[in-house]
Amino acid sequence: MTLRLRLTLGYLLVFVTTLCLGSSLIYYATARTLQHNLDDSLQETATIVRASIDWQRGRVSLEPKLRAGPDIQVQLLGAQGQVLDQIGQVTAPAISLPLQTGTQSWGQLRSLTQTVPGPQPVYLRVFRSTESLSEFLETLFRMLLLGGMAMTALAGGTGYWLATRALKPLGEVARTAQTIAEKGDYTQRVLQSPGQDELAQLTATVNSMLDRLSGTIEHEKQFARIASHELRTPLTTLKGRLDLTLERERSAADYVRALQGMRERVETLSSMSESLLALAHTDGPVQLERVELAGAALRAHEAIEDLAQAQGKQIHLDLSESWVWAESEGVVRVISNLLDNALKYGQGLHVSLGVQGGEVTVKNAGTGPAEAQWSQLLQPFARGRGLQHVIGSGLGLALVDSLCRRWQAVVYPQWTGEIFQVTVRFPVLTSNPQD
Repeated sequence: MTLRLRLTLGYLLVFVTTLCLGSSLIYYATARTLQHNLDDSLQETATIVRASIDWQRGRVSLEPKLRAGPDIQVQLLGAQGQVLDQIGQVTAPAISLPLQTGTQSWGQLRSLTQTVPGPQPVYLRVFRSTESLSEFLETLFRMLLLGGMAMTALAGGTGYWLATRALKPLGEVARTAQTIAEKGDYTQRVLQSPGQDELAQLTATVNSMLDRLSGTIEHEKQFARIASHELRTPLTTLKGRLDLTLERERSAADYVRALQGMRERVETLSSMSESLLALAHTDGPVQLERVELAGAALRAHEAIEDLAQAQGKQIHLDLSESWVWAESEGVVRVISNLLDNALKYGQGLHVSLGVQGGEVTVKNAGTGPAEAQWSQLLQPFARGRGLQHVIGSGLGLALVDSLCRRWQAVVYPQWTGEIFQVTVRFPVLTSNPQD
């Protein structure tokens, strides 16, 4: 059963239930009102008849001038229920009715019985036919039934049309998703539903999701192409060295030198693979936690200190306690990458690492990269001009930028004379990382 049909049947169930309750109330209220009016008319007739009762010589009767309507009969009854006098054309019940005051129903008749004060016990009974009332109620019942059936059919058709119209955007979403699944064409989009209702929000959200999905897929394709190109060069070099080494017999010292060169290439490939894996993980879900920047900076300093000593450089620390929402391991990697770049490309023997008020700053001597090249250096495998001889993967700044965007942090460079620095500014710490 389709969703459209289920919605229509659910709507019809509610409609029919409401219609039955409403029709029952109308029928019941009409029947009660008609019966109440009938009882009032019996009461009025009894009042008129009581004023026309003749007591003469111990005999009670109705005045001859009194006339009854075509659907009314009036009886004067004795103490034993015997008929003393009567007028009217309505046929009273053949059975002897008990002398019970008040209103009663007898088949198609409605009666009112009252005592008549006088010298002897006398009862006044007024009959009125309920045939016209029953016919009216029967007609009303048929009208309600036929009208209810017609309204149900109309409501069913209208409900189905409305359900079809309301679910049309969902059908568009399903067809678009099927087209994408079958053809792999991520340029397909759902027709935007007009207005500001939930369906309009749904189609807008689906299109936004498809935009982001398409961008992510294109980014991954481009990243894979660039990665395969960048990995090909060191692998080709490594293979060439292996072929050259195995071309002829060499001395042990030659083999050692060749293996050491190959080891450097393997380490470069290993570092590049780790950076590629870390960069790929930046598209995953964000797991924010409270991170103390000074502690993360110390961990990054410890990880990079051996490299600094090997290059004969020193890292000066200026740290103060500062808490931010981020990911601990990611923050350490960001600071390590910035320090690694400062050590590789900076001039002089000193690199400064500072933490203050939600900001991490890495500063080194030198002019740094050209300002016009900065945005390009944030792309994977991008290298500055004239730096191809420096060992590196070209993924350091790209990884820094991707990680910072996960935390809504900002990376911005500053050129001040012969000093170049990179600062990472984190958002203001709140009580909730989603605030």
